[in-house]
Amino acid sequence: MIREVKNIMMVTALLTSMMMLACAAPATWFTTKTDQRSDFKERDEFNQTYQLPPGARVDVSSIRGPVEITTGDTATAEVRIIRSARSRADLEYHKIEVKQEGNRLVVRGLQEPEERRRDNIQVDHHVILKLPRSINLSVASISGRLKINDVDGQIYVNSISGSVNISDVSGKLQVNSVSGNLEIGNVGADARVTSVSGNLGLGQVNGSLDVSSVSGNVNATLLTLSPQGIHINSVTGSIEIGFKSEVNADFNAVGISGEVHFDLPNVTRDTETSSPNVRARIGAGGTPITITSVTGSIRLTRS
Repeated sequence: MIREVKNIMMVTALLTSMMMLACAAPATWFTTKTDQRSDFKERDEFNQTYQLPPGARVDVSSIRGPVEITTGDTATAEVRIIRSARSRADLEYHKIEVKQEGNRLVVRGLQEPEERRRDNIQVDHHVILKLPRSINLSVASISGRLKINDVDGQIYVNSISGSVNISDVSGKLQVNSVSGNLEIGNVGADARVTSVSGNLGLGQVNGSLDVSSVSGNVNATLLTLSPQGIHINSVTGSIEIGFKSEVNADFNAVGISGEVHFDLPNVTRDTETSSPNVRARIGAGGTPITITSVTGSIRLTRS
């Protein structure tokens, strides 16, 4: 009898840690007000904690609403998920799976089978995470805004239908496909950004910078110019790049609709300010700065 009770308790604990959603009292550190449509009266919540070692990987994907991630000097990952819908029956759809696999934590919206998709049931998600700062983070397929605090590791972001705000990241940063403005703090390594329907703002980048397909203005600062240099392509707006250290680069711009300005010392340019194609040597030259297809002006400054 005692053995049976222990087995039941073990199974219950396992199901609790792996459950998709469960109602629970909100944790004290969560202060963010959830986004909820006025006619989505029914809701459920999931609150759980997990222990993660330094350098763990956290994957968040297929979320039907905003995602907010804060970080701290801790080994504990705290997960809060709020789902809301028009009826209690609707909450049987679009569940979220939370599971830990070794050094990896997964928060993933589950896809409905084809026969259930025809029901066109709508369920909103709001995911709020408090994670250890020392992680590698991947966030993909989010139908809402995304906010990420400081991360001591790499960040990969893909397919966000909303604005994105990322604080400092110590490792490499890659961001693809953002439908909204993208604001990023300091990046401790290479930064690559592709397809942004809005403005792009970057703090100090300590590595190469690769940007393409931005429907807005681009503002960035380079702490140092890496040997790979800067490559920017297809910007519907203006570009301003600041440099924190001495610049030695070969500048080449092709297909520029606006003017190109160098607020830098030791610049030898081969073309006029208003020419659509501009070549110049900055300092001793060498490192490539290549910019193509820009509908606005370009300005390089010493910041």
